[in-house]
Amino acid sequence: MSSGRGGSVVGSVLWAGLESGLSLAISVGSVLAIARFLGAAEFGLGALALGLVQIPLVLVGSLVHDALVQRAELGEAHWRAAWIASLAAGATLALAAVASGPLLAALFEEPRLAPLVAAMAPLLLLEGVNAPLLARRRRALDFAGVARRLLFGRGLGALAGVAVAALGGRAWAIVAQQLAAAGTIALLLAHRAPLPRPGRIDRVALLELLRFCRPIVMTQLLIQGSERLFLAYVGHQLSLAAAGYWSLASRLVENVAGVVSTALYHVGLAFLSRLQSERAILVVRLDQAVRLLMLAVVPAVAALLVAADLLIAVAVGPDWAPAAPAVQILASGALLLFRRLLPTVALTAAGRPRAGLDAYLAENGLTLPLLFLSGPVALPAVAALRAARAAIGWLVVTGAAARGLDRRWRAELAGLAVDLVALAAGLACGLLARGLLEALPTAPVLLLPACAGIAAATAGLAALALQPALARELAFRLSDLLRRRDALRPVGPVR
Repeated sequence: MSSGRGGSVVGSVLWAGLESGLSLAISVGSVLAIARFLGAAEFGLGALALGLVQIPLVLVGSLVHDALVQRAELGEAHWRAAWIASLAAGATLALAAVASGPLLAALFEEPRLAPLVAAMAPLLLLEGVNAPLLARRRRALDFAGVARRLLFGRGLGALAGVAVAALGGRAWAIVAQQLAAAGTIALLLAHRAPLPRPGRIDRVALLELLRFCRPIVMTQLLIQGSERLFLAYVGHQLSLAAAGYWSLASRLVENVAGVVSTALYHVGLAFLSRLQSERAILVVRLDQAVRLLMLAVVPAVAALLVAADLLIAVAVGPDWAPAAPAVQILASGALLLFRRLLPTVALTAAGRPRAGLDAYLAENGLTLPLLFLSGPVALPAVAALRAARAAIGWLVVTGAAARGLDRRWRAELAGLAVDLVALAAGLACGLLARGLLEALPTAPVLLLPACAGIAAATAGLAALALQPALARELAFRLSDLLRRRDALRPVGPVR
């Protein structure tokens, strides 16, 4: 059974980039708006309830998705097995979430947690609908259709969440946001979708899908589980207000990174899977993609390091200032998270999906015991421990890429050195500019874009200066694009 219409690499990347960029704007904007209305303690309560549901949510979302995208041929038996398994997992875990609500409320000594978790349980069933339908569209390279549906749903969810928060709905604003977004996306994806014909599940087909996705599911559970354990630790050991600060910081960094990573993962998996039998070409494409990705990531990290406190003060107010150091520390760790992202995708495309799982097993095996054995610690220390995980995972993935793809350690270390030097240059210039502007003095609303912009621009220019081949390639592609645009312009008056 073939899947829909095809798409070009450029078109798919552009649509994935558009989805990623607008999703970032929607995510950050809604988080900041809802946080401002709710305050730290109420925002922390809603984030804790959502975090507890998101752990099983990732199991449903990754149960069959990647196997559907990666398969060379997708027959009716595999499609039916994937669809029924996804729905069954979503329904079962939704019931389990409702049943666990009172236990979670007792564990955290917060009675309001139980109804919030129960209200978010339908997210699991909706994910059971969405995951296979999204996989089918991504397999067909219909990233335009995916982007339109996801953006509309997320935008509607953001409006619902902010409206409920503004009307005094407290933590229920987060419930409204998530249900509105997931429900809308499910309706849009299911409309005129090619659902499987009724019939029995082919046990062999189901086992093939589950066997491929097993390490991916475990990896995603480790990612989401460890993130929620950090949030649960803060909420249990410190306070709901501290959980609010942590949730804001992690959403500004890790959720934003997650949106970008998800878009890049799905585009990369769809296209790199086509090169799985041409290993040398796959590695060349991988190295090119990593250089381009870090050219965007390093300036963003430099901007956050220089102006995180200004961003929080302007966006949500001075009461949220304790979140700023956590934002800066998590942003530093995000550098290595992005460096290992595309090598993980390439290994999965080459039929070696375990690298990501090994990375998360190693980093969580070392950091989570330290977290829970250390007792109550301040938020910056929690953020530093979480950021340190990135270095462990990066080492594991880089080693796996060296073994499985013949990708050289020297090239990876050279690339990391370029990133660090460029980051240091951006940080130095950004802090210098901030010191000069603060001496004037300058209002935070003006200081924020000036300092962040200078830091980002300096880091980007330094990265290009250290990689002249990349700079020449980008200049060539830009000039080629301009020539093509000029060639398409009509000559003479249009009659």
